[in-house]
Amino acid sequence: MHERILDMLVRRYKRPIMNNVQRGDYVECMIALALDEGWKLTSEDGWDWAAWDCEHRASGARLEIKQSAARQTWDSETERPRPNPRFDIAPRKGYWPKDGGSWVAGPGRPADIYVFAWHGEVDGHADHCNAAQWRFFVVAERCLPAGQKSIGLSGLEKITTPCGVAELGRAVDEACLR
Repeated sequence: MHERILDMLVRRYKRPIMNNVQRGDYVECMIALALDEGWKLTSEDGWDWAAWDCEHRASGARLEIKQSAARQTWDSETERPRPNPRFDIAPRKGYWPKDGGSWVAGPGRPADIYVFAWHGEVDGHADHCNAAQWRFFVVAERCLPAGQKSIGLSGLEKITTPCGVAELGRAVDEACLR
């Protein structure tokens, strides 16, 4: 039964248009693989509820991934996909540490770097599994608008230049230096 369940789960990730849950997991893995070996997903250590998605092994830098796509699983054939996403960047009141210890209070954004992934393809060739169809906006936390709860593509384009998956590692390295 275990093998059949795994097969069923794999099929969910092989669809060209994934739902928000699978797409989020998929994009986190895609980004982690695009970065160098110095980065790891927090979920690799069993920390599925982390306040950030990736952590740099040597420096401890924290990276949060936000993703959205124009095409959604619930789109009908006649419905126009949404071209202008909003990404949540609201400051938090704190977070739970990896060791399951006490709540770490402290207002602000817990990550040092944010990667906003946008899949804007809307035609019949749209495929969330195709890394080349994604655009990534990499922003150091201190460059995000203070106190702002969300940001759209036009706001991101004012503070950074999007890149493809091949340039993602370089863009994250540059954001770490800012």
